[in-house]
Amino acid sequence: MKKTTIGTIVAVVIIAIGGGVFYATQKSNSDKVNASYNSAMTTGKNAVADKDYSEASSAFAKAFRIKKTDQAKAYKNQSDNMTSAIKATKKGKYDDALSKTADVIQSKNGYSVLVKQGKNLKATIKDVQDNYEHEIRPIFLAASQAELNKQYLKAADEYQKVLDLPYIDGQYYSQYKKEAEKGLKNNQKAAKDGTNGNAAQSYKAISGKGPDTGNAGKTGEGAMGNHKVNGKTVSKKQIAQLRKRVAKFGYDATSWSPQDLIDLYRKSGRTKPGKITKKDIQDYLRP
Repeated sequence: MKKTTIGTIVAVVIIAIGGGVFYATQKSNSDKVNASYNSAMTTGKNAVADKDYSEASSAFAKAFRIKKTDQAKAYKNQSDNMTSAIKATKKGKYDDALSKTADVIQSKNGYSVLVKQGKNLKATIKDVQDNYEHEIRPIFLAASQAELNKQYLKAADEYQKVLDLPYIDGQYYSQYKKEAEKGLKNNQKAAKDGTNGNAAQSYKAISGKGPDTGNAGKTGEGAMGNHKVNGKTVSKKQIAQLRKRVAKFGYDATSWSPQDLIDLYRKSGRTKPGKITKKDIQDYLRP
């Protein structure tokens, strides 16, 4: 065999071997990239399941740095928008919050779990906004008016109504709870420092040192009144529904204590708060 032929064969073999090594190396590197990417995406999805959107955003950002996919970018943006929506809700910026949830829900290439969570958050934000506009804000306005008139006992009573709302301990109402606590404390002090004996007795009632129905709807030690309807304890959610029902028919729902609402529910004989009619309320208020 000629030397040139042998040389050609050897060259071909070397190239083939080199090509195989290169392919194997490239495939190994690609497998490592995919593994790292998938790991980061899984971490992000687990964080979403836990509703830890800050952690989810970091994980999806890492995945995008490893492999720039539309999916990783969309997931990160959705996580960031969920975080922004929650923060805006806590600050009472409901329109901004709803705008952010819309971005989550309508995201192209978005994560289906985040879309579902976005829809749930949107519904929650609307409930919070409704509670603020139709219950909390009117009470605060009444309290402010009482303060202007130097009716400190009445103002304190209004702030207590906010603290008695069944949902006020929720994470999205903390600013209103703090405001009510501050208002209650300041007006109790003003009433105590400058009122006569009868007012002092009223002060004891609103401060929790005398008989009242402020604990209606609560269970356990310290609970007062009959909190059951049809053999079941009326929940905080049902009390909120009853208050909205009363307001719907033109009554000042903020003046109703939780116990009043429970007693109305019981007397109406209805199976659900939403079935109570205006006539039921009129019958309850009739002497």
